[in-house]
Amino acid sequence: MTCGGRGGRTAVTGSFRQRSGRPWRRHSARSLTAAPTATWSTAVLLTFLAACAGPAAGRGRDTRSEHGTPGASAEAGGGTVELLWYVPAPEARPSTACETPLCRSLVEVLDGARERVDLAVYGVRGAPAVVEAVDRARQRGVTVRGVVDRTPDGTNIYRDTDAFVAHLDRVRDDGAYERKAARARAPSAPHAPRCPRPPGTHGPVQCLAYDLGDRCLFVAQAAADAFESAGAIMHNKFAVADRRRVWTGSANVSDSGIGGYNANVVLRIDDAAVGARYADYFEDLLAGRFHEPPSEDTPRPASLPVAGGTAEVFFAPRDRPMTRGLRPVIRRARERIDVAVFFLTHKHLTQDLIDAHLRGVDVRVVLDASGARNAYSKHWVLRAAGIPVKVENFGGKMHMKATAVDGEVLVAGSMNYTSAGERTNDENVVVLRHPALARRMHEAFESMFSSLPEWTLEATPDPESRQSGASCEDGADNDHDGRIDGDDPGCRAPEPPTPPILRFADKGDASTCSIARWPATATEAPSTATATTHVHGRDTSPP
Repeated sequence: MTCGGRGGRTAVTGSFRQRSGRPWRRHSARSLTAAPTATWSTAVLLTFLAACAGPAAGRGRDTRSEHGTPGASAEAGGGTVELLWYVPAPEARPSTACETPLCRSLVEVLDGARERVDLAVYGVRGAPAVVEAVDRARQRGVTVRGVVDRTPDGTNIYRDTDAFVAHLDRVRDDGAYERKAARARAPSAPHAPRCPRPPGTHGPVQCLAYDLGDRCLFVAQAAADAFESAGAIMHNKFAVADRRRVWTGSANVSDSGIGGYNANVVLRIDDAAVGARYADYFEDLLAGRFHEPPSEDTPRPASLPVAGGTAEVFFAPRDRPMTRGLRPVIRRARERIDVAVFFLTHKHLTQDLIDAHLRGVDVRVVLDASGARNAYSKHWVLRAAGIPVKVENFGGKMHMKATAVDGEVLVAGSMNYTSAGERTNDENVVVLRHPALARRMHEAFESMFSSLPEWTLEATPDPESRQSGASCEDGADNDHDGRIDGDDPGCRAPEPPTPPILRFADKGDASTCSIARWPATATEAPSTATATTHVHGRDTSPP
């Protein structure tokens, strides 16, 4: 197909075919840039090619991606914006092959670089195609630099990270910051909680009160084991080539991330202004400015015109992307909010979602099973408020961090919906006011939500058990307990969750719900919930 008009470029798409009688998660797709025999399971590639001049500029027109679901293409101005959505098939396993659109799109960015590539990645495991693309770039004379995460003892959660950085021209990590922070970190002083401790727990107790309109929901949550903060992480996953072409999103550079075992969302943006913002931020990281806190005079990121809409690029902690980016979008929602996220523990965002539900917005959430096993997960609060939340039962993770609102706004990036994601971790978030992208995200979310079993609306699947896809045969420690597959007791019998305490009380004459009004007795039975010690900031992948 050709997009005509002044300054037009040619966009080519293939045909569309869907296997009849099968759920959406089992569709097949093939990249237009791939070899003819290369396939992967359950991928959605949504492409928005920017900029034909003329009446249709920026609005988007439907096309069909070969063997995939409907894509869209618009041309206006010279840049491109692409949304890549991937959900694994039930038979998927971690893979080192570069057969997903997530992996191929990253390799294409690396192969297209002419002068410089900057990579900020949480870590690397089982991604030989990316290493080879880095080597090809350096052989062409391209400078390749990197930033990775380190713990205070200098390790990285992904086993191939050390080998990967050896291929780079220059590399920096946040290990020095972490060691300094660990020395300065004072042990947390024990304090008496203002609400009852959930039975069988020993971690810090979180006491919360949520306003449900005519009544209050009181919540007490605690981890099963006592713990100290795990510190901050360099959790970005982005590449920027020649200060223009950006690849970013939720996918780690690993056999389970871009390898196709986890569900992820990636944005690929070809735009000079967006690329410059990422490149300048990378320079700060390379100079050692990790985990930089916000200041009162930090300006809000500029709204940048991109093909078919606008983009605001936030970096955590400095830009406060939850407070200044995502939450305002949620608070302005009028009709529909679809949330697909790995961790959701942010108490204020939770109230924002409840408020939207109370004013008649259709709010739905898909959450990862291991994320739901976090002791402070708020999906039980959302369910108690009447919001439909499905906890996935994939073998791999539901690793996305994406929200679509009102068919107008798409928010995507590396940040989990946690306090640590905004306050301490190095993250990036893009707020796209782009109707075509937002509508396609709603459609993809609808397909995923519908494909998950109805029982996942009420239960919390054990992430390493027969409840969760191939998790008992995948060779991965899906619940991070040090036991894998047949050695994990969940693969013999799903481990029961540990419930928080949920209590309701009439709001009465009070204008707000305060934890000081914690009721002495429960008005409804507490919900079944879950607990784990993996909290406070560290993304517990792999896988």
